[in-house]
Amino acid sequence: MKIIDYDLLSLQEARILIEDAVIARDSLKEFKDNQIESLKDQIKLYMKKNLKSLTHMSYEESCYGNEMDEYNLANFYLENIDEELKNFPKVFDVIKSENTKEVFVALPKGTILAYIAPYLSVLTTFQIIYMAISARNPVIIVANKKVKKTIIKMVEEITDICYENLYLRNVVSILKINSDLSNETLVESEEISLIIENVLSDEKLSIKNKNADHFLAEMGNNIVFIDKNADLESVAKEIIASKSFNNGLLPGVEQAVVVDHEAYDGAKNYFSSNGAYFLTKEEHIKLQKILYDDSLQIRKELIGRSAKELLKMADIKTDRDIKVLIVTKPYVSINSPYSKEKYHPILSMYIEDDWLNACEKCVELILNDEKGQSLSIYSNDNYVIEQFIEKKPVARVLVNTSTGFGTIGLSSNLPLSFIVTNKQITGQKSTSLNPNHFVRYKQIAMKDDNRSNKFKDFINKSKEGSNLFKEVYKNIKDS
Repeated sequence: MKIIDYDLLSLQEARILIEDAVIARDSLKEFKDNQIESLKDQIKLYMKKNLKSLTHMSYEESCYGNEMDEYNLANFYLENIDEELKNFPKVFDVIKSENTKEVFVALPKGTILAYIAPYLSVLTTFQIIYMAISARNPVIIVANKKVKKTIIKMVEEITDICYENLYLRNVVSILKINSDLSNETLVESEEISLIIENVLSDEKLSIKNKNADHFLAEMGNNIVFIDKNADLESVAKEIIASKSFNNGLLPGVEQAVVVDHEAYDGAKNYFSSNGAYFLTKEEHIKLQKILYDDSLQIRKELIGRSAKELLKMADIKTDRDIKVLIVTKPYVSINSPYSKEKYHPILSMYIEDDWLNACEKCVELILNDEKGQSLSIYSNDNYVIEQFIEKKPVARVLVNTSTGFGTIGLSSNLPLSFIVTNKQITGQKSTSLNPNHFVRYKQIAMKDDNRSNKFKDFINKSKEGSNLFKEVYKNIKDS
């Protein structure tokens, strides 16, 4: 009987992937723009032809989210990605700063290492590959085991397209034998320039790599504040649509709603009439025991289930068409999973006396698990809006739009992106993964005759002043 050392095999595979990526990294710089654009067109054509089967295969593997929602979202992205890329500099473009008149050139970042989450996996894999190739970077993919077969199939077929167009097989690659040893080898390699860690929160890697930028993507413990003067009906419709989309699995999706007590009755009615079910204390305790183990760790096999499925699991009967479950809580608790990031169509709701108390409650929720990524405020009071923007420790504040659809750029002016973080990479303003994360900017300096002449004049005057000082000092000393 043969004994196979999978750790050793995975280590060997990781090293080979890095070596091959380095070869591709150096080769990609030599190709012409029209060759790269042709490759991108072929990859997009492949995605359009295979998107439905890939999203179906991904759902069959993981059972996470909603197959049709992911397909529609990915289809929308395919139609709009090139328009989105027009807003960003291309590799080898020379960029002039309007304010400082500084000049930079955009260059490829280097080898990209990307970890893929088990939800929206086909979409996020495509986003990373497309942006990486646009910036002439090779990319190594590591897929979550829940969607591994789907992503391996997708990456291998895209690899064939790369070979047919550029005669390079190493532009896109995937780790097939995953282990702690292979992950350590990849994330600590000096050849890796950007690590995109898009994983479930409890699967975070220990990354020690000073040479690589680290983009840590999270869903986030995202908060909504509903002011007493908000349009409650439209607010309820938008939040229900956002939180129920893909069964609660959207980056930046709403996790908690803080509502002014004057608006609570109206908000509750509109939430209920648009598909929300308010759980009683006994019901949400019962549901918690089903979704979480004794140590309050999420049962991963139940991630991304619909509200109807969750009600059925908890043996809660209702005749209404339920899309979102709401748990009304009096306070924030570190021991309650409902006060934290949730991978289900479940919202926690908190009622506060006024916007000042609501402000404090939002901060409490954000700091509870330190995953405050996005905050939405629904209000018509400019002063209140300004206070929330200034004082909340979050990466982004959205005004009168949902955190779920707003964070990914569907209902806001933020970049269209499905990988978002709450921590900026050094030198990057945006916390949404975008083409700027795949390039590095090198500063260019030209001779400035005007400034050079000014400096010469200054030196000459300084010499005259120095000689005059010496003469005065000599006269004083002699006297």
